[in-house]
Amino acid sequence: MGGRVSRCEASSASSEQKLNQGRSVNMEEKTTQQTKPSRRPWFWKRIERTELPNPGSYEDINQEASAVLRPNLFDGFRFDFNYPLSAMFSMGHSIEMGSLQKPPGYAFSANYLSNHLVMLSRVDLSGHVNGRIFINHSPFLTSKIVAETSPQPNESKATWDLDYRGSDFCGQLKFGNMGIVALSYLQSVTPNLSMGGEGFYQGATGFSAITAAGRYVTHDGVATCTIASFGPLVASYCHRVNPRVTLATEFFWDLRSRDSLVTIGYKFDLRQASVIGQVDTNGRVAALLEEKINPGLSFLLSGEIDHSRQEYKFGFGVTIGQ
Repeated sequence: MGGRVSRCEASSASSEQKLNQGRSVNMEEKTTQQTKPSRRPWFWKRIERTELPNPGSYEDINQEASAVLRPNLFDGFRFDFNYPLSAMFSMGHSIEMGSLQKPPGYAFSANYLSNHLVMLSRVDLSGHVNGRIFINHSPFLTSKIVAETSPQPNESKATWDLDYRGSDFCGQLKFGNMGIVALSYLQSVTPNLSMGGEGFYQGATGFSAITAAGRYVTHDGVATCTIASFGPLVASYCHRVNPRVTLATEFFWDLRSRDSLVTIGYKFDLRQASVIGQVDTNGRVAALLEEKINPGLSFLLSGEIDHSRQEYKFGFGVTIGQ
């Protein structure tokens, strides 16, 4: 026991000596740095970065308001059946009928989900094939590939997005068919305010545009504003009243055509159901109800009334699986 105690005391004493030596060396380095003149040019200023949050991608700048104001409405009957084959692979079937917008159809989907790779695919009887691939190259760099083929001419498209997320900024570079090139950047200015912009160019048509946006976040609300060089001005605000109730509004104004639209929406998250509704200044009223009967079975009700166009849509659906 005495030998063990002496060894512990000796190791602790040696560690203290090393720590003291390191402190003395650091003090000597600091004193020498203070005495030595700076070799940096006179115009160089060192800026210490503050800890600002990551603002997210530019294309998702108003995702909170969009989740309330743009629900997945449908009409007719829809049946979705999804079942997992393994922890990473799943398959699904979808049947739609009775819709006024499109003929009855069937679609098959296959998905692969992992920590570094996500692949989603969907094909229907009309010949439309949709595919999305998400690749996590690193904790900061992500690629997104979206492809869609159609039997109709000039309707197939493909895009490739490269997202880079820094500590307080997010940049995105996008390439697409028809010569599409887009570059966006969003930077956190303060812990609550972030600002950015996007440049877009399409080589096939020669169309180009520049947009600028700002985002302000509080503990219970998110306000955004986006303006584009070709006219549209969009301002939105999403307010979380409590953990179950969310309100959102959006103002759209085209500076060239002078068209405007105001939309107000709400979302209620109940214990086993969620209700999303909205109304706009064009006389359009819509609502979506999702009732979770059990963890693997959901019942959907969708309704939409457009008083200006005299259009009425109603749909109900059943979803089995996640």
